[in-house]
Amino acid sequence: MGSFNASYIGLRSDLISLINGRNSQILDVGCSTGVNGSKLIQIGLADHVDGVEFNEEMASIAKKNLTNVYQGDLNSKVFLNRIESKLISYDYIIFGDVLEHLYDPLETLKFFVKKLNKNGKIIISVPNVEHIELFIQVYLKHRWPLNERGIFDKTHLRWFTRENVYELIDRAGLKVVKYQPKFRSRDAIGSRFKFPYNILKKFYPRVFVFQHILLCERK
Repeated sequence: MGSFNASYIGLRSDLISLINGRNSQILDVGCSTGVNGSKLIQIGLADHVDGVEFNEEMASIAKKNLTNVYQGDLNSKVFLNRIESKLISYDYIIFGDVLEHLYDPLETLKFFVKKLNKNGKIIISVPNVEHIELFIQVYLKHRWPLNERGIFDKTHLRWFTRENVYELIDRAGLKVVKYQPKFRSRDAIGSRFKFPYNILKKFYPRVFVFQHILLCERK
């Protein structure tokens, strides 16, 4: 497991905290090694967790932790058609930093909305391209980094401001029931709000939102 990108395999407590009730049926889209699903089962929030994962090695590990794991490319309609009949109806579907890696996040989101039960909810996390890191890198350093993680992850295919992700959710037939911004002073993991960022945040909080986290349900 040491060869995996650490940013892709960590426990997402911020997303798990949005799940209420007990013994839910949950689908984790982009489940990596299954760490979130394993935790959900362990603490009793879920008794059935399916996963979808692109990376074959991660998926093989996730199969030991989750109920079912479907390995394949969400950008492939062939893959989506293959798993459609295998998916059940879910109380929660999690997209933890997945949509920005897709060619068509809207159509993919619409596909999975059909797999929500009557009162089901979707949890979405996407990086905020409006973060001050973009200003620093593009307007001060005059470059677009190609990083292994974060806002400038080189595998990103789409980019979102808060307005963009709200529009995506609306067009997918969903509405936001809770918005939870995740703040960070810089892109670097562990960065802290020290001078002058702690001053700037008071006046321009939205440019220090590192991730948009949203709890959604059908309109």
